[in-house]
Amino acid sequence: MILQLATLLVLGLMCGSELNVALFGHPVLKRQPLETHVLVRASLATLLGRVMPFWMAGSTILCLLLLLPFVGLSKSAWHFAAIAAAIQVLAVVFSLLGPVPINNRISKWTPKSLPEDWSAQEHRWDTYHWIRTCGLIVAFAFLALSVRAS
Repeated sequence: MILQLATLLVLGLMCGSELNVALFGHPVLKRQPLETHVLVRASLATLLGRVMPFWMAGSTILCLLLLLPFVGLSKSAWHFAAIAAAIQVLAVVFSLLGPVPINNRISKWTPKSLPEDWSAQEHRWDTYHWIRTCGLIVAFAFLALSVRAS
């Protein structure tokens, strides 16, 4: 039960962080002057580009650990945890293919070095981010069901 609760906490905090970026952080940045917008977005891309790989991988590993026999989940709890783990694995793969390459480019932007399609790249990243965030929230819900079913 401790591993389940720790996994739920780590994934829940990550979902909150991801939702914060999608609902508040980037919409507020879009209303700022271009120079401020670009500098802050690049700084956040750099910071979160360093932190999120560990957070996402750690959360996914914790969820996968729940599937090991020594944890002793009931059959239904195990199935819910397996669905949550599968969604998280898909989110990691999706991140590596979609938002991460864009994030790496954004982290290098300055107001003087913006590519012509910078706005389209930001929009694409935001769309990918929403997709990933929704997936992670669904994974969190399945993980919560797993805890409930234990």
